[in-house]
Amino acid sequence: MIGKVYHNLAAGLLSSKGRAGRLWRFALLFGGIGLVGLVPSSWGVFAGCISLGVMMQLVGLLCGRHLVWLLLVPVMGVLGWYFPACFRLYDQIAIYELMLLGMLRVFACSLRQGRVPLVTCLAEAVHGTPLRPDVQRYTVRLTWAWCLFFILALLAPLILWLCAMRGDLWRIPLEGGTILATFVCFAVEMAIRRLVIRNYDHSSLKQNFMAGRAVFMRKDLK
Repeated sequence: MIGKVYHNLAAGLLSSKGRAGRLWRFALLFGGIGLVGLVPSSWGVFAGCISLGVMMQLVGLLCGRHLVWLLLVPVMGVLGWYFPACFRLYDQIAIYELMLLGMLRVFACSLRQGRVPLVTCLAEAVHGTPLRPDVQRYTVRLTWAWCLFFILALLAPLILWLCAMRGDLWRIPLEGGTILATFVCFAVEMAIRRLVIRNYDHSSLKQNFMAGRAVFMRKDLK
């Protein structure tokens, strides 16, 4: 059964082209994440759902690479079948770390010499160029601050696991703690921005969202 599912998913993705192929990959990836993360452990088909979800994620990630990589799909599917609880935990940790590493990479790479810091790009998308000197300095420092935030978020589960004497406190960042901290930091930064940068037409939430959408869709950030 696992081999048949793998064959059908891989064949369908490898034959896809352009936008349709990307949509299928995203659908498989996020569908697999949802299946692994949301299926109740009490269900009789728990092991099968974990196995299928892991394979869906791997096909979504590995599609377009050398076919040898796709051999991992049935192997991990079988392991997920026999060790579903472990694979759910490993999957949760891997997704958490990969997402944060991706964000850290985008912010940190924008700080290279000759590049424009990411927060500066966002400010320029709203206010145009050139930015006021104090605004320019603030956006550079804020880009560094977000890099530090992502580093701390990456290390948070490990730090809590080492420091906590008991319980599952280390799971808090994985189960929404980091997302909540991100929104809190964003709200606090918006308030600090208005105190630090005076006599300036500050952007609204909608303008921030539209600027982020425009900047993150740029090919030079990928």
